[in-house]
Amino acid sequence: MMSNYKRMIMTVGDSRVGKSTVIKLLIDLFQSQGKKIKVYNHDNPQRLKAYEGVVIIESLDFFRHDTDKILNNLNEPELDIILVEMPGQYIDKICQYIVQCDFLNLLPEYKWELTFLQPISHRKDCIEYLDQLINVATDHANYIVVKNHHFDTRFLEYQELIQTKFQMIGGAEIELSALHRDHYEALERTGKPYFLCCKDISIYVVYRIYTFYWIKNFYNSIFNNNAAIQYLGLKYENRRSVTGVF
Repeated sequence: MMSNYKRMIMTVGDSRVGKSTVIKLLIDLFQSQGKKIKVYNHDNPQRLKAYEGVVIIESLDFFRHDTDKILNNLNEPELDIILVEMPGQYIDKICQYIVQCDFLNLLPEYKWELTFLQPISHRKDCIEYLDQLINVATDHANYIVVKNHHFDTRFLEYQELIQTKFQMIGGAEIELSALHRDHYEALERTGKPYFLCCKDISIYVVYRIYTFYWIKNFYNSIFNNNAAIQYLGLKYENRRSVTGVF
């Protein structure tokens, strides 16, 4: 695939594995690189409410043929990134949509590349979801797995059942380290973007320090992986220090 193509990034996977959290972290990162982005949210719109003043966020009803909204953006020259939070589970319907609308062949015609980004937990359902997606999209898309350490650190099911296949198709693995529940809830209570929370004095300073390194470690995991940099449409040379991001 050509590296100068724009990127459509779909976060996929089970409910409550961290899709919204990853999207919020990526919005901050894309903003730090000056990317022009648009976000579509199928799940609970309240999860991204803190970012409504930062980027354009539109609701999307995947099950009412609302997905043409996404395709209408392919000709918008000012956009660099389209982020789509796909519904939790429902992998059969997602794959059906991809096939029926000829999505995988349509995107390259408009010079867009597709990346599926899936946070995974300890559950086997995550692996079955990923495997089905790979079987439908094969080499027409790029793939990133986010190992969410909130749920596990070993990911034995992933290693045993699909890691070899995932690596053979060029999939990238990144990590989201665990953040204590109290710290995470403190972030969410502010109703602010993550990049502002590290300076929010309403949050205990210790919480802010842990949050700072939680975000930093996630970004480092991306920038230490050349495939992840490419699949997310980022530029390593445009990388700022963490303090420059937030």
